[in-house]
Amino acid sequence: MYHYIREDEEEYPYFNHLNINDFKRQLDYFENKYGFLSQEEYKKSIKTGTNADGIVLTFDDGFKDHYNYVLPELNKRGLWGIFYIPTGVYENNKLLGVHRIHYLKGKYGSKVILDKLLLKINDTMLDTSTIDEFDKEIYLHASYKDDEKQLRRLLNYYIKYEYRDILLDQLMNEFFDETKLFNDVYLSKKEIIELELNGNIIGSHTISHPVLSRLSYIDQYNEIKQSFDFINTIVNQNYRSFCYPYGYKSSYNQDTLKILKDLKVNDACIFDNKIQKNNINRFELSRIDCNQFMEV
Repeated sequence: MYHYIREDEEEYPYFNHLNINDFKRQLDYFENKYGFLSQEEYKKSIKTGTNADGIVLTFDDGFKDHYNYVLPELNKRGLWGIFYIPTGVYENNKLLGVHRIHYLKGKYGSKVILDKLLLKINDTMLDTSTIDEFDKEIYLHASYKDDEKQLRRLLNYYIKYEYRDILLDQLMNEFFDETKLFNDVYLSKKEIIELELNGNIIGSHTISHPVLSRLSYIDQYNEIKQSFDFINTIVNQNYRSFCYPYGYKSSYNQDTLKILKDLKVNDACIFDNKIQKNNINRFELSRIDCNQFMEV
């Protein structure tokens, strides 16, 4: 599982990303240690429900990094990947909330942003009914410092969505020119087409990257269906792959699984940092964070 892959930037000293040279080293390791599945082998594995021995690369969030750095490296090595796109960014031309957090923290540090945020919130803005449930597993596998965990918990899980975007609007207006930043962050439609034409799968990552289990059935349905509908207007492919935003088991529920089945989605990825077991549940495919391979 990959997200940001790029060169280090002085402008963003606190940004969590994988350096492109580390990515290349990991690919070398995977090739020598495990080998890569072909797309045909992967699809057969999903269809039969039997695990195949090899690596599949997945890239979340539709970043321009994936065109600038990942695609050239995959093409050079004859590899492919699944690229999960949150489609709502192409309708409103502003960063998704989760990515606003990344850039605010990446440029100024968690403590600066957290201190600003705590001055703006009160108890009525918190969705207290969900806190205990999410605290069981979120960020257990991450090496985030306490300030960063608290910042991410508040904005991704605890603050009600009706207040979250307002608070992030205020923070972004204070620290960034978001219009300029937007064009540097996400893939263009043309770049998505080029990814697909080079043999990659374009998957859905919903419209707005919400915690699906916090939504009603109909809101979940719209997030998933409309995302696939949008992708179908850009690329012509007959395979539907989905990735749950945030990826933890608490981030989706039985409604989500029913929707995926009803929409005839072929597979869906979670994030559990586990090796895929031999008996495949096609809507709960295990994934391992690339940061587990920093020492290879």
